[in-house]
Amino acid sequence: MQELQRRQFGQRGFLRPQILELFEKGPMNGVDIMNTLQQESSGWYRPSPGSIYPLLEQLEKEGLIAKNKDGKFELTSAYAEVSGVAGDISSALSSLESTVSYLEDLQKSDAAKLSRGANRIEKLAKRLQQLKELQGAEPARQ
Repeated sequence: MQELQRRQFGQRGFLRPQILELFEKGPMNGVDIMNTLQQESSGWYRPSPGSIYPLLEQLEKEGLIAKNKDGKFELTSAYAEVSGVAGDISSALSSLESTVSYLEDLQKSDAAKLSRGANRIEKLAKRLQQLKELQGAEPARQ
């Protein structure tokens, strides 16, 4: 998150996008949010519980956040769809699939050209495998 500036405080609608951006970093409760905003503003601003908790309630009613078993709120899949995060992931995967198709065609038509990139392909394959393993190890944020 970019460092908060003093002029932002008191602007109508300031908290909602700031809180959603904080949740992109991970689950938080109301106190975590208040502390983080105070820290990011170099002590200039600390939202009150009266401004944080009603907003959390509203975001939960809208289906953008949900309380997890630890009592912290986290973003839902509905937020990903509304924010475009889900689209970004889909776009990235489509691009990756297209690239793999190209490499497969290259293998059939000019295997020697492809073999010069074998080390890089191996490194990418390992990285993708690690992503897959991490996905299975950590609970997916939804």
